[in-house]
Amino acid sequence: MNPVRYEKIKAKQVLNPVKTPAMPFEHSINPYRGCQHGCSFCYARAMHAFLGLNGDDTFQTNILMKENAPEALREQLRKAARSRKGLAGIGRIAIGTATDPYQQAEGRAKLTRGCLEVLTEYPVPLTITTRSPLILRDLDLLRKLPVYAVNISLNTLNRTTWRNFEPGAPSPAKRMETVRALTDAGIPAGIFMAPMLPYITDGRDELEELIAAAAEHGAQFVMASYLRLSASDVKVWFFETIRRHYPQLVGKYAGLYAASAYAPREYRDPVRRYVDELLERYGLRDMDEEEEAPRPGERAASAAASSRSSGKPLEIAWEPPAGSPGSACGGCAAAGAGAVASAGAAASANAVASAVTAAAGTASAEAGMPAEAGAPLALEPDSPPAQLVFTF
Repeated sequence: MNPVRYEKIKAKQVLNPVKTPAMPFEHSINPYRGCQHGCSFCYARAMHAFLGLNGDDTFQTNILMKENAPEALREQLRKAARSRKGLAGIGRIAIGTATDPYQQAEGRAKLTRGCLEVLTEYPVPLTITTRSPLILRDLDLLRKLPVYAVNISLNTLNRTTWRNFEPGAPSPAKRMETVRALTDAGIPAGIFMAPMLPYITDGRDELEELIAAAAEHGAQFVMASYLRLSASDVKVWFFETIRRHYPQLVGKYAGLYAASAYAPREYRDPVRRYVDELLERYGLRDMDEEEEAPRPGERAASAAASSRSSGKPLEIAWEPPAGSPGSACGGCAAAGAGAVASAGAAASANAVASAVTAAAGTASAEAGMPAEAGAPLALEPDSPPAQLVFTF
């Protein structure tokens, strides 16, 4: 892994309008560009291309810090407050839509904290999305703000899967503990179960394990969303990760994502119905349900203590295919052992990119890979995240 470089930049504005009608917020704030968590599925890798940077590990080793973010935000909010619509015209703000606002750099730079301090002067409903327990440092500010929700991103409790896809992110256990600490402090918090990875994190057992743990840790909601591969930079990097750790799935993923950025509805919908049933059983809600952000003076620290129903899971046609890493183990340990050593499909980034755009009929061309490359990392439960190096 290349050493992390931090580059300070000046931003003309940090409060950016969001034009997409489907988004549940009207503005976003991202104090950083690039993210040290290095998640292989992160769609924000594509944004590095707009800056003339690569979407490979440059995304996690070249971190741009908007050093004037709090000052720029204050100026934008000051002008908005004096406008005809006032602060109400801003709508809801989402912090952390492109990169994690509490990645490692925030520990010293405190740009996210600076933005929150400004927002206490100009209170606007907001959401925060992060993978990091560092957010607990800012509980003093969060209690003063009209926080609609804190979304803790977590798509698996499986440690091997976490290491393979999120080499720099805090452990799943730490993230669950963060949900508990936030809700105990009266901050609305839950799990952003995204992205769900076909054949890897969407098995019945794994989904129930995660949702049950969310309920146990006081989560007030769970949002589930499937993997989206909408840019070539993201596709190439993600498929290289699949080739490295789950070579037997390269063909299946090529088939699912050959014609679209999303897996087909006939694959996703049955899983979505099962997730909905689990949420009902464990007394959790989906954050698609709209409600007003609680005001600090009205916020109550209510634990999600809804009783669990004893209903059986829905009987649906969907099941991860036999032999795939559908549930607890993720299939990592034997990833290479059962792979077919074909003619080197996905042996390079070009082959991987070709697999993505090929017709679904090429789904049988699975990559070969030495068995030891897919073995789980032997790490202690709370050891620092491994820094995996992916090369093209």
